[in-house]
Amino acid sequence: MCDAIESAFVAISRLASGTEITYNLDSTLFPTDGLRPGELVEISGESNSGKSLLCHELIARIVLPANCGGLELGAVLIDCENSYSEVMLLSIMEKHIQNQAEPALARTLADPQQMERIQQTALKRLHLVVCYSLEQFEFSLLALPSLFVKHPEVTFVLIDSIATFYWTKCTAKNLIRQDTYQRAHCKTLRRLASKWKKVILLTRPTHFGSRQGLWRDFETTGSMVDVSASSQLTVSFPDHPPVSVSTPPIVRSLIDHRIELCETDNPSPAASRASDGDDQRFNAFVTMGDKRQYVRFYLIDEFGFNWLEA
Repeated sequence: MCDAIESAFVAISRLASGTEITYNLDSTLFPTDGLRPGELVEISGESNSGKSLLCHELIARIVLPANCGGLELGAVLIDCENSYSEVMLLSIMEKHIQNQAEPALARTLADPQQMERIQQTALKRLHLVVCYSLEQFEFSLLALPSLFVKHPEVTFVLIDSIATFYWTKCTAKNLIRQDTYQRAHCKTLRRLASKWKKVILLTRPTHFGSRQGLWRDFETTGSMVDVSASSQLTVSFPDHPPVSVSTPPIVRSLIDHRIELCETDNPSPAASRASDGDDQRFNAFVTMGDKRQYVRFYLIDEFGFNWLEA
């Protein structure tokens, strides 16, 4: 009981603090200012583009200790896709520990038990919620505030995927558009993120909610981009010619940052030199809340994401 009261006090104190906080979750995807409490991040992509794998990558960075390049914070994964793999997460953790460990710690990693201790301690910071139905998913969202109070170290919420139970909601007797379904959940997540000062990341298939005016229908707390339907944005990045990207009619969204994952047929010269043989190459097209847009290339291997450019 005392622990619960103390946790609630810590949470309320932290929420009352006016200190500006940013989380340097991934310098490749968020290279400058990091993420702020209350923000929503959307990860979209087709099947096998690495959406769930990227969630594992980000979880590893969240829960690992600071001396291994992590944030040493808590995370909740609401798994609607049955995509969580502890084996994969441990493998990704091992990669980050070996690459990011401070020198004093790196000298002790020859002992397998030391690696295991770091991994198991980090895993305790992850709260896994597996949902097999729309009712379980919606109940999990309602239960998040109680978890935040009990575990104030939880700072990130990841949802994979927000589209999973759409066809349970959309029936012959209760037709509902994909964008309406997504908007309703995003409004709920926006309220949670803003009230409890959490960062929420969600995944969706590229096709889900991207048609029938999704961009126009979203209501917003702030405008990301406001452009005409025919306008284009030219995006440049190292070792690759400029790319013209058609922008949506009105990008006014509940989402603060977007990461679009897709396979690429024309990688940059640097990406081509870094890859071997016929490895499948992908790119992550990132749109930040301050209108910056850029591209990152990556491969997927047995250790997770292998970024080819930074």
